[in-house]
Amino acid sequence: MLKIGDLTGVVFAGLSALVIQGVNDEDHLIRVLARTRDEPVPCPMCGTLTGRVHGYGSRTVTDVPVDGRQVVVSVHVRRLLCPAWGCPRQTFREQAPGLL
Repeated sequence: MLKIGDLTGVVFAGLSALVIQGVNDEDHLIRVLARTRDEPVPCPMCGTLTGRVHGYGSRTVTDVPVDGRQVVVSVHVRRLLCPAWGCPRQTFREQAPGLL
């Protein structure tokens, strides 16, 4: 039987844009708890870098099954403020490339 510690190379390979906070074995599924990195990101509208947090949200995505069990990734994401004067996009949720 596969152990949770063995999942590092299997499940986490596509999650490099995230900080993994934990992995929970919930019998019928494996839940990966993660958050985005605390780095400035570009505004999707004007490209100005920002790390100014307006709030937080969460997203849940399903990954490929492991050991016959569903893998769910729960991601804590930041809602950021664009600092550019006149940018029509005042706030935005950051994305995890290749995941969200």
